[in-house]
Amino acid sequence: MIIRKAVRVTKPRISLTKPRLIATIPVSSPAVQFAINPLTSRLYFIQGDNHLGVLDTKTNKIITTIQIGKMPSYMAVNTRTNRIYVSNFYDGTVSVINGLTNRVISTIKVGERSDHIAVNTHTNLVYVSTISLGSRNANLVVLNGATNKIHSKIPFKGRPSQILVNALTNRIYVTNTTTDTLAVVRGDTSKIIATLKVGRNPVITPVLDRKTNQLYIANNLSRYSSVVNLRTLHVRKIQLGRRQREITLNPLTCRVYISSAQISVKGRLFVVNNRTNKVIGSLIVPAFSDVLINPRTNHLFVSESTETGAVPLNVYHGSSLKPLAKLKVSAGSGSLLLNPRTNPIYVGGEKTITVIQD
Repeated sequence: MIIRKAVRVTKPRISLTKPRLIATIPVSSPAVQFAINPLTSRLYFIQGDNHLGVLDTKTNKIITTIQIGKMPSYMAVNTRTNRIYVSNFYDGTVSVINGLTNRVISTIKVGERSDHIAVNTHTNLVYVSTISLGSRNANLVVLNGATNKIHSKIPFKGRPSQILVNALTNRIYVTNTTTDTLAVVRGDTSKIIATLKVGRNPVITPVLDRKTNQLYIANNLSRYSSVVNLRTLHVRKIQLGRRQREITLNPLTCRVYISSAQISVKGRLFVVNNRTNKVIGSLIVPAFSDVLINPRTNHLFVSESTETGAVPLNVYHGSSLKPLAKLKVSAGSGSLLLNPRTNPIYVGGEKTITVIQD
């Protein structure tokens, strides 16, 4: 495990221009759950009940649509092998797609239902959380990316949910929404080496701060978030007074952004200093908001999910929280994704994908 005694903070580049809309791409059905391979300039998005769209980010044109399994839920991309893995919830399968040919090359049965998925690009192992309908037992299934076969199964009591892989330390972190815990898995042995108590319903994918060696967990049914010191495996609480919906991190400014989960009232976005793990600011946001931070520009994007009409995509300064811009995107907007190579933001919607140049 990597331990750093001192933290050096690199200041983000100060952007002299405001984000602007550069393209609106029509889609045949709502575009959700983005993933990207920046090396091949391909963006992947789930469409409908059993399709995967492929977008060329150089031309902003849709290349093809690929038929996959029923109710696809999550994706993972191995940029080293140019393989795309899609977890098909209803089928309990994983579709493996060759990014060069845009063809499904394997469909792997992993359980009764398959949920979150993540890949370790260093070991070429793929991790899938599964759900058992008839019992409280489930598995974290490990796939061999070279053979497209099941490598091993790690048994869980309860429901393994969100997965985060630290390829540098070969540790896999898995939240459990039944036991409200975080499992720490050794990648070389496929064994659980620790189980840590966190808040209720940790159904949101955690974020990892490699500089401070801390893992941040948003708890959907608790009024505090959890932060794990990965060296000592000590868990502490960050009191927010709200349940949580989304979490994102700017490692360059030592800021963690956590949005609250609200139904009928305005939400709140909390800013946490990851050196002190204290709330240093907050912002009123729409009840259903997705958030994204661009570390290079320190621009914070907040989208509002609505069913009809154009909605605003609000942009704030990541440190001062001052509003910078308000851009109109299509109804149903939610999924946000940054292309770390060329710096555009992609916003999914009911009928379009909006591209914002930051």
